[in-house]
Amino acid sequence: MIEIVEKDREYLSPSGLRFKVLHIGRHAQDCSWPMVVYTNLEPTRDAPTGTVWVIAESIFLRTFTLP
Repeated sequence: MIEIVEKDREYLSPSGLRFKVLHIGRHAQDCSWPMVVYTNLEPTRDAPTGTVWVIAESIFLRTFTLP
C-alpha cells in the first residue's frame, strides 16, 4: 500500500497497467473527500490510452502500487 499520492507520478493498477496522476482534487458534494484524477498510459480492456479517471484518494492508496 502506498502512503501518499503525488501529482505527475506513475502508478500501477491492480491489473498491472500504468497510470499517471494528473491532479488531486476534492469531491464536489463533500469537499472532505480528496479525489485522484488520473489517466491510463496504455489501453485498458474497456478504454483507450489517455482516458481520464477519478477515484477517492483512500481507494487509490489501497489499490494502486508504485512501479
